[in-house]
Amino acid sequence: MAKPSSLKILLNLAQRREDAAAKELGRLSHHQQEAEKKLNLLLQYRHSYQAHFQAATENGAGHVEWTNFMAFMNKLDAAIAEQRQVVLYAQQKRSVGAEDFLVCQRKLKSYATLVQRQQTQENQNQVKHEQKLQDEFALNASQRNSFPSREN
Repeated sequence: MAKPSSLKILLNLAQRREDAAAKELGRLSHHQQEAEKKLNLLLQYRHSYQAHFQAATENGAGHVEWTNFMAFMNKLDAAIAEQRQVVLYAQQKRSVGAEDFLVCQRKLKSYATLVQRQQTQENQNQVKHEQKLQDEFALNASQRNSFPSREN
């Protein structure tokens, strides 16, 4: 069995790295989507709670209700701000993951090109070698046929 070339080993390694980077990019994308979903839920909850409280104030809400509402809205706003930071961080991580994936893809493509060139060169060398053998065989056959035979 032929020993794999160094380039083919590097190509296989680059393929594994690209696969791992793709898997990581998928994980980071999923994490970003989950963070954005949570932010949207918080924003919807805030809007809903605010609409509910406004309806309650039309029916006459007291000072205690107003104080509780403001305290809760402040906590909700803090949670929204924190979740926005989580989303921003997740977006940044995903961007880094996407760049890593692209770097791995470029390396893989480069190694694949080099392996293809090497294979083409080996094929050309093989064709030249076979042509040389055929030429030598033809030359030897022609030389054998050009000598007079010594039959007595």
